[in-house]
Amino acid sequence: MLNENGLPKYFWADAVSTACYVLNRVLIIPILKRTPYELFRGRKPNLSHLKVFGCKCFIPNNGKDSLGKFDSKSDEGIFVGYSQHGHAYRVYNKRTMLIEEFVHVNFDEANQDMQERPETHADHESPIIQPTGTELGNKTEETSVLPEIQSTEA
Repeated sequence: MLNENGLPKYFWADAVSTACYVLNRVLIIPILKRTPYELFRGRKPNLSHLKVFGCKCFIPNNGKDSLGKFDSKSDEGIFVGYSQHGHAYRVYNKRTMLIEEFVHVNFDEANQDMQERPETHADHESPIIQPTGTELGNKTEETSVLPEIQSTEA
């Protein structure tokens, strides 16, 4: 979870806590056909509040700081987990550099920045090359399996 989102190693405790929180609500025990949450509480868990770990989020400044005319009305943060004591989200505030719990948070799960994400092998895929079987001297002719783009000139 930390590598996928490019987060530092000191968020490991929050990553483990979030993984346990989600697994207790999602993982089904095969023999009983229920989740651990259902066994403990006696009801099905509500999954509508689950968010993507490490996604960008925005925390509104509701009177905490005195805002100037051109100051931002929200702080940017990183979602790092769920509160153990209530219905709040744990968020790393980039401005104050602290992990705080907030109830009112706007999440931006869909737009993960490509620059912040570490590069993977899938980002640099090359076309698949297969030999055709016709030999030219000592070399075999190779063709690409990917379809070629035909340019249409008007």
